[in-house]
Amino acid sequence: MSESPPPINRLQQLPADARVLADALAPVLTSLEQDRQKRLARIRRGHIRIVMVALIAVAVSLLTLVVSKQVASSPHSDLSILAFFPLVAGLIYGYIVYLQFISGHAKRYNATYKEQVIGGLTQLLQPRVNYAPTRGISQIGFENTGLYARRIDRYRCEDLFFGHVDKTEISFSEIHAEEKKQSTNSKGHTQTSWHTIFQGLIFIADFNKDFQSWVTIKPDFAESTFGWLGRKVQNLNSDLVRLENPDFERAFVVHGGDQVEARYILTPDMQERLLKLRQAYGVDIRLALHESKLHLTVPKSENWFEPKMNLAAGNLSQMQTFANQMSWIYGIVHMLDLNTRIWTKD
Repeated sequence: MSESPPPINRLQQLPADARVLADALAPVLTSLEQDRQKRLARIRRGHIRIVMVALIAVAVSLLTLVVSKQVASSPHSDLSILAFFPLVAGLIYGYIVYLQFISGHAKRYNATYKEQVIGGLTQLLQPRVNYAPTRGISQIGFENTGLYARRIDRYRCEDLFFGHVDKTEISFSEIHAEEKKQSTNSKGHTQTSWHTIFQGLIFIADFNKDFQSWVTIKPDFAESTFGWLGRKVQNLNSDLVRLENPDFERAFVVHGGDQVEARYILTPDMQERLLKLRQAYGVDIRLALHESKLHLTVPKSENWFEPKMNLAAGNLSQMQTFANQMSWIYGIVHMLDLNTRIWTKD
């Protein structure tokens, strides 16, 4: 069972103050709030139109039904079907109004807020990090981690952050990878269902050591569930890496292409840091290290970095949440001490 990371308001590495951030973005927030109010007015007008059209369509349908019964030329002629036409016309018109006055405005406000406010927060918190709301870590980038072996049939990504936190190059985004499964019921009908492979954050960072091999670090469900039997089964894998830290061994199972290099990467200090990372970011985190980069997945079900249109553009609570989410992710760099360059790493 996947476990979400701790609630963002319980995390401690949150130096950003929404009031200070809001002051810095004051011109943007003022303009955006005016735009929000205009869009809300149009949305309200859209709702009124939909209600009015619905009432008119129902009234006309009822009137048509009554008239059709009265003018029927014979007991076998039924004109009541005509009563459905006003309802259909009302539904079509209501859908057009929804697209023009409600859905479109909400989406455009969301896009503008992300670009101007979340983008602005990004620059204030980490000036060397950029934000691209409609982009994300690619499916190939996710698959190349080797952390999830199932076939991906549907993949969505958004909210890409990329750049540098001090010396460390990073990128992260939200992703949702799914697998399609089909089954046939007793009546011979094919049913399609979608199963989540991974939903959450993927974080990629330049590691502070150069290495040529690969290492994967996953939750040790086998040993924690089946005890010594699970441990025996794990030992059948030739690429299994055993380490000296018993707490780390209980928490994670490690595989690597080179035993010596795996220990060079996973020093006792790094093992302790990964245990602290697991405690702070959730027991289901997974890591892959290859091409001198660290890849981390953090499962979560909530959709982050999504503004609410019913809140003022300068709502401090909402801005604090977004700032906290960013700071929480940037904290990975410091928790793993990635800015400390090792030997040949510049």
